[in-house]
Amino acid sequence: MENIKLSYGQCTAEIQLKGAQIASFKGADGREVIWQADPNVWAQHAPVLFPICGSVKDNQISIDGQVYPMNKHGFTRNPVFQVAKQGEDFVELILTPTEESKPMYPFDFVFHVTYTLLENGFTTTFLVENRSDKVMPFCVGGHPAFVCPMEEGAAFTDYQLVFPQVEDGRNSLAPGGYLIDGYEYLPEFHNSDTLPLRHELFDSHDALIFTNLKSRSVKLVHKDTGKGIHFTFPKMEVLAVWSMPNKHADYVCLEPWHGMPGQVTESGRFEDKPFVTLLQPGQCYKTWYTTTLI
Repeated sequence: MENIKLSYGQCTAEIQLKGAQIASFKGADGREVIWQADPNVWAQHAPVLFPICGSVKDNQISIDGQVYPMNKHGFTRNPVFQVAKQGEDFVELILTPTEESKPMYPFDFVFHVTYTLLENGFTTTFLVENRSDKVMPFCVGGHPAFVCPMEEGAAFTDYQLVFPQVEDGRNSLAPGGYLIDGYEYLPEFHNSDTLPLRHELFDSHDALIFTNLKSRSVKLVHKDTGKGIHFTFPKMEVLAVWSMPNKHADYVCLEPWHGMPGQVTESGRFEDKPFVTLLQPGQCYKTWYTTTLI
């Protein structure tokens, strides 16, 4: 299956129809910033998450008293999206209910994923339509993986996340990448605007999940050169940071979520989940994140 190729000035991108993932983005300097999905480590580039972010309790959800099976991060990874609109510098892809999704999610929806290239970056936009005749609960998010280190001769530990505001460093604990069970304050990020990266953080925690950030943007940059990316997520309440535990691979995911994983203490009712949207019949919800090279 061919990828959709986009360009804007000297920037280029490739978008996979399967899963609507961005598989490549190269800026004006020609450097690749998207993880190239090494199957020996993690065979994904940038999954899109719908209608759930993270794991769910007992791998199921409850809607209006009815129980449905649900996969971690939803059901958008495998289906082939359809092209709704396309130009030289953008593509809009859509997904409607599939044979895989129908047993999990009893709604008539249209999930739009649009990639738009910018002068030295790109925006990923999510639009959710409820075409059902009843209220539709959902969560939505991104899971892009960025090459790290980004410069020749640099190391993963040369990079840090720099936030525009001082944060308390509260991290929701999800042992094994499953349910949230308590929280802690990361010592290296407590009352700070900077989180230094090291692989051992992910070995011991799996994902870092920040649910009460004051910031709605972050820079992933080399501590000395300042080069990297600026990542903004203005409407997303949660930011997860992840790299496959015990692989020590050259990438890190910045995951903006409008939603969060299940919690050990939760009811299991979808409509009770933190940050869930209850979308009225005939209505739409739109959110986005933007990646800019520095």
